[in-house]
Amino acid sequence: MRIQWWQSVKIGMTIVGTTIGAGFASGREIWEFFGSYGNHSGSSILLAMLLFCLASVVILTISWQKGTRHYSEILAHILGPRAGQWFDQLVLLFLLTSTLVMVAGSGATFEQWSGSFIAGALVMAIAVMMILFFDIRGLMAMNTFIIPVMTSVLIWVCIEFLLSNPSVPLTVSETTSALPVWPSAITYAAFNIISLLAVLSTVGSQIRHPAEIWTAGILSAGCLGLVAYLYNYSLLKVTHLISQYEIPLFALVKSYSKIWVFTISLVLWLAIYTTAASNVHGLVFRLSDHWNIPRWIIGAVILAVLTPLSHLGFQTLVQFLYPLSGVLNLFLLTMILLYPFSRDKK
Repeated sequence: MRIQWWQSVKIGMTIVGTTIGAGFASGREIWEFFGSYGNHSGSSILLAMLLFCLASVVILTISWQKGTRHYSEILAHILGPRAGQWFDQLVLLFLLTSTLVMVAGSGATFEQWSGSFIAGALVMAIAVMMILFFDIRGLMAMNTFIIPVMTSVLIWVCIEFLLSNPSVPLTVSETTSALPVWPSAITYAAFNIISLLAVLSTVGSQIRHPAEIWTAGILSAGCLGLVAYLYNYSLLKVTHLISQYEIPLFALVKSYSKIWVFTISLVLWLAIYTTAASNVHGLVFRLSDHWNIPRWIIGAVILAVLTPLSHLGFQTLVQFLYPLSGVLNLFLLTMILLYPFSRDKK
């Protein structure tokens, strides 16, 4: 069957859009998982992206071969029916709470722009719901448009900083971890696996050839790896400033005009949006098995319930969500990577 290369690009951009949330775009994830380990952390990005690529390929392959409609069916293949049902509920909880964090993050972003928290939450909810009218094709088209813009801005910021500060040496601060970096690389590869599972489990029907799967996996890992490496290298030159910024990205643009700072803030909001859209997409496809109504209505109900709850606060929600997701993500990454070697796969 003929390979659709453009389809590979759209799937690859959807993978990036699901992964490149506000934590990545702000530089906080890059610093915590890589930069904080010192000058030799760059090589660990390669390990993280390799694992990330392989996990994406495995999920896409299962979705394509088995014709899965949502993540629960992937879990059944990877973990078995009984364990899959149990983890189905955990993934559902994670996606709901993660979406809640994204809505709250949008509200917090609007507050930083001297706007209203509830307005920010509502804008996010409405923007996500609009994508649901177009199902997976709409999500892929949105990411294909937004992700190149987002990554281009981030790459430009890093390159501009490096060219403007060629003589600034890489520094090691007192906060640099003495632990080996490779476990952190594995943890990072697992960090977004649930959101990826939720989205990629619905993509199988869009694939026509296995080469599209590998192309999408390599493209997405390469794109994320390039941005992560440039970001990490840039942040290592301003190690002494990281503690002064909750968003490390602003340490690289502290001399920029207000217009550029606003543009970068908009990129951060878009990063929240693409991840939120992926999470809600995965949720509605899963719940459509139980609710025989249009998917966009399911999404509207979810967002209508979650938006008022976003007042719990962004930081409070993150503190609850991250410990919950850590163990679950690592376990699922392990099982996904082991699946090709499983004797029970059919």
